[in-house]
Amino acid sequence: MTTAPKQRDRITVSLPHGYSRAIKSLATELAMSQSELIAKAFEAYRESQQKKTIEKIARSMVGEYRQNTDLVALTSLDGEDFR
Repeated sequence: MTTAPKQRDRITVSLPHGYSRAIKSLATELAMSQSELIAKAFEAYRESQQKKTIEKIARSMVGEYRQNTDLVALTSLDGEDFR
């Protein structure tokens, strides 16, 4: 079974002095390409930013949940076994 090649976009970036050598070294150590390493690093960063956004939204809703009984009306059922 063959898989279709992944489409890639080529970009050019400028990094602080020394990053190129460090990226190349780490990619070699992890047995992956520099592109794979940078893509994985970006994915991890994006996920951490999404998590921070969700946490911020959840914190902003705490007061609303404490005051609005309609939002928590079924909370007592959370965790019950419905088998």
